[in-house]
Amino acid sequence: MATLAPQAPWAMRLVTDRLPIGPPSYAAVTLDEPTQKARYTDAAGRPVEMGQHGTNQTTPTASQSGGSDGSSPQPQSTDDSNPDYSSD
Repeated sequence: MATLAPQAPWAMRLVTDRLPIGPPSYAAVTLDEPTQKARYTDAAGRPVEMGQHGTNQTTPTASQSGGSDGSSPQPQSTDDSNPDYSSD
């Protein structure tokens, strides 16, 4: 009986790096105390732009029911509230 050599799973040959691997574009990160924001600087101390990132703001949406077409309509009432997400 032949002995098989162990092999990596077949899907591993399909895996690729998602982001380029290389040195970061910044040399240091410091915290700006008043704003609580990170400041990225290069080796010469100049600010480095790190781009934008999403904050995902939520806006609640409510469904309403009630009321009628009769002679004495009932006021509408809020049934529920579902978050509606909007990305930056």
